[in-house]
Amino acid sequence: MGTPLSCVAWILRTTLVVCALVSAYRIRLYAVTNYGRVIHEFDPWFNYRATEYLATFGAKKFFQWYDHTVWYPLGRPVGTTIYPGMQFVSVWLWQVLSHTSFNMSLNDVCVFVPAWFGVIATAFLGLLTYQGTSNVDAAVAASLIMSMIPAHMMRSVAGAFDNECVAVSCLCATFYFWCRAVQSPNSWPWGAVAGMAYFAMVATWGGYIFVLNMIGAHSGVLMILGRYSRSLHHAYSLFFIVGTSLAIQVPVVGLMPLRSLEQMAPLVLFLWFQAVELCSYVETVKKMNRRQALSFRQGVFTGFITLGGLVSAILFEMGYFGPVSARVRGLFLQHTRTGNPLVDSVAEHQATSPRAYWQYLHYTCYLGPIGFCICAAGSTPTDARVFLLLYAATTYYFSAKMNRLVLLLGPVAASLSGITLASAVGWAAASLLISLIEALTCRQARTRWKRNAMKAQRRQSKS
Repeated sequence: MGTPLSCVAWILRTTLVVCALVSAYRIRLYAVTNYGRVIHEFDPWFNYRATEYLATFGAKKFFQWYDHTVWYPLGRPVGTTIYPGMQFVSVWLWQVLSHTSFNMSLNDVCVFVPAWFGVIATAFLGLLTYQGTSNVDAAVAASLIMSMIPAHMMRSVAGAFDNECVAVSCLCATFYFWCRAVQSPNSWPWGAVAGMAYFAMVATWGGYIFVLNMIGAHSGVLMILGRYSRSLHHAYSLFFIVGTSLAIQVPVVGLMPLRSLEQMAPLVLFLWFQAVELCSYVETVKKMNRRQALSFRQGVFTGFITLGGLVSAILFEMGYFGPVSARVRGLFLQHTRTGNPLVDSVAEHQATSPRAYWQYLHYTCYLGPIGFCICAAGSTPTDARVFLLLYAATTYYFSAKMNRLVLLLGPVAASLSGITLASAVGWAAASLLISLIEALTCRQARTRWKRNAMKAQRRQSKS
């Protein structure tokens, strides 16, 4: 049974979480409240038109749809050149709501989808923060910040029916389930759930490449830090197999996870993990001593690297690997040198200015770095905490190279800022509680002293 103080604290935390979720929804309805249920901007209108076609003709005709009215006079095979996840989710929600008392038109569903998924992203960001810190207060504070941070709101306002509004929720869900998968030796089955969340990300937005490489980089860093374990192997293998096998089913993606150069690192890491596990199995079966095991591993990994390099060279000469996309090149080269005039001319592909950081992140520009230092200075770094640090460092670098990637920095900025606020509030509350206890103790001591003094005076007067 908790103390009254802890019960009050939990009631306050629950109230703040509810406020975060409600605020995440209501604040995104500004355009609907003022202008009605209208889809705005060009891309959202195109996405709504594709959703309408899917709802009318079904999935089979949708994937065969060649629209002659766009890119006139060439036309476009829409069904196989867009990420259809948001369209499918919207149609499914519309079909479910049509059988309830909340019967809504397809237009209204598409208008509200960004706000609904803004709530989902807020919830998963809070869970991710708790997973990385084991601090409920940090998770609550992060949820409050995520509900209103402009870096996320700019892509999740009701009526802005664009891929990113759903994709950020899928990103936060994938990262949460991945951190859950590496939490303990027995939590690796969550890797399959992370793979399914990753598939939702693949089906929704081209930014899935970042998610895949982020989890691959985290697994590689854990191995370098000496934190490799059989559970990490199981979790990453499940994630990669489930996620990749589902991802290649999306027409616009196809076999790119197995052919694209920017997605090769996670594939190589997957094969490397299998080689490591194979070595461990052989060493256990043959009961090798340390010297024999080291010699055996050197031979296996030398052969693995040699064979891998030879196969890669042959496939490269055959033209198997796809080229690095212009947007990815733009993250490592100056924006005027990507080779794609369209990418070079778009303002969102330019380097991010300090003013843009302040516009999209606001006070998290100051709170986030403090939270990063608090995480890095932790006495017992967990795998999930290492992930938060790596996520923050990676997204900051890439967001500085390309303005539109501030969107990816928003969630981790909210998470780190929540850690800062929770630490500050916790320190202040503890100091205040100690001061109150000391004041109360002194008051009680003075009261006892006065009472004893009065008793002594009475005894003296009687005598």
